[in-house]
Formats: sequence, structure tokens, C-alpha cells
Amino acid sequence: MLPPIDPEWAAAHSVHYGFLASQQNMLEDAQRTGLYRTGITANRSDFSGRTVLDVGAGTGILSIFAAQAGARKVYAVEGTHMAEHARRLIEGVGLSDRIEIVRGSLSEISLASKVDIVISEPWGFFLFHERMVEAFLLARDRFLAPGGKLFPGTARLWLAPFIDQPLYDSRTHAAAFWEQTDFFGVDLSTMAEVAAVELFAMPVLGPVNPQDLMASPAVYPFDFAKMSLGDLAEIRLPFEFIATHLGPLHGIAGWFDVAFEGTDRRVVLSTAPDQPRTHWSQLRFLFAHPPFVHVGDRLRGSLVLKANRQSSYDVVFEGELEGAARLPSQTFYIHTYLNWGN
Repeated sequence: MLPPIDPEWAAAHSVHYGFLASQQNMLEDAQRTGLYRTGITANRSDFSGRTVLDVGAGTGILSIFAAQAGARKVYAVEGTHMAEHARRLIEGVGLSDRIEIVRGSLSEISLASKVDIVISEPWGFFLFHERMVEAFLLARDRFLAPGGKLFPGTARLWLAPFIDQPLYDSRTHAAAFWEQTDFFGVDLSTMAEVAAVELFAMPVLGPVNPQDLMASPAVYPFDFAKMSLGDLAEIRLPFEFIATHLGPLHGIAGWFDVAFEGTDRRVVLSTAPDQPRTHWSQLRFLFAHPPFVHVGDRLRGSLVLKANRQSSYDVVFEGELEGAARLPSQTFYIHTYLNWGN
């Protein structure tokens, strides 16, 4: 069962995406915008003469791409006042006759008919942050005609262990701040334990050097045509890594890709460390107590994503090194990510 999103978090999310500056940050991501344009406009066989629903349309840029690909009718659904900016942009490019702005939430709006295609860009850090994938699936369930398509239609999450001593040192140095017993005459040390737990619960958003990966990555496929909303409540990612490097294992790195499974062309948008950088970058889950590994050591365990009320997920790590004691379990909160390492 998916927990409801806290109303205050939902309101803050709405306000954030209601500013053009927030939209600009996404539009300026050339990988994101360019590959979305290619994924849509290179598949005219799917879009020509079809009816399209754009979920969380923002400025309406994806709706414009769909119209350029030949869509007969596009419903651009946007819940914030960004809908008025989208209307202005669409009027400016002369597509008001084919793109209809629909302001409101997906659970409340109605459309004149079912649609042939649902398009959206609902991805957060580590794919599922912000819980916008739920809106994508809700749109599918409410409005997609039988045999219709989702663009993008599939995704993959990737995990790999990493080593990064400077990053780990910077986090432990930050935690050590609270060990001071004479900070302008104040003893901070009573907060030290809590501060350390809190800091290591915050994932790190930023680019990962591919050379820092300590094993071949594990991959987890998702097909949005088959997933249910209930599947998003808890997402289990079991892994078994065989170490290819010697040294301290500082944590688990994660990234994702999504694919436009078009009739004419398959287009993949990747956020991998060895691909051109995107605003999603990569996310790292940093261990408070890194184990030392040797080449050939096996790390088994899982990351379990549990939907929370903060428009995001709690991530629980459980693992063990083969032939050694179990590693300390650790919980991470994606909505508290820090941009260290950017």
C-alpha cells in the first residue's frame, strides 16, 4: 500500500516546479531534452495522427515535440500555474490548435477520449525520488487506450559498489564538528552520535568516477506497461557483487536509464557514470563503517526502497561479505540528499 504524500511536501513540490527557473534547469540539460526530442520525433510511426497525453507537462516542451512528430491532438496536463506559461509558449509556436492545456491533478481531470500514447518525464534522482512515477502509471490506468504506448516505456536501475576516500573523509570530518567540547564555550558533543547517524543517512548526489567502481554493476529492469501502482510501495534490489579492486568499500552507487521503445527507433537516455552528465547525475549511499575487501570477495545483500510521505523513498541496506560477519544495516533517506561530490 502506497503511503499518502504529506500535504506540506506536496505543496512545496508544486511551488518548486511552478517557477520558470526550475523548468530552465531541466530544459538546459541537453541530454535530457535532446534525447526526449529524439525519442519522440524519431518515431513518427507511433505519433502521426495519434492522440497523446503529456503528464506533468511543465512548459509544454514534450507536448510540442509530440505535435512535431505528427500527433493529431495532445493533452498537456499540468497541476501548477506553470500551465499558463505553457499556454503562452504553445501559442507562440502556433500549436494551440493541436495542444490543449489541461490544468489539474490526474485523479480529478477528465478527457474527451482515451489516448494512444502517454508521455512524461517523471524521473527523480535514483529514478523513483519525488514519487512522480505514480502519476505516470495513474495516467496509464485512467487514460491509455488498449494497445497504447508509454514513452518512455521501460527503465533500468543500476547498482555498483564504489571506493572514494576523499568523499568518505569529508563526511567524517563534517560529523567530527559535533565532537567539539568547547565551541564558543558550548559543549556540542552530546549531539555527536545523532549527527553522525544523520549525515550518513544522507545520500550523495554527484558524479561518480567510473574507475572508482569496485565491481561490475547489477541491473534491474522495469516495464511501465506491466507495473502496478502497488509495486511502487516497496522495490527490492537484491545484489551479489564480486570485488575487482582492493580497498575499503565506501558504499553503493546507483543510476538509471530509460528507453523509448518506438516502432521506428529505440532511444535510450542514460545517467550512467560513463555517459554525458545529466542533472540527475548519480546517487551514492555512503557506509558509516566501510568494510575492507580483496579482489574476488563477494558482497551479497539488498537495497530495499520503501515509499515514504516525503515524496520519496527510504532505502534500507542489508549485506554481508562472504566468509565474514554481516555488515551493519543502514537506512538512507533520498529526500535528504547532499550535493557533496558535485
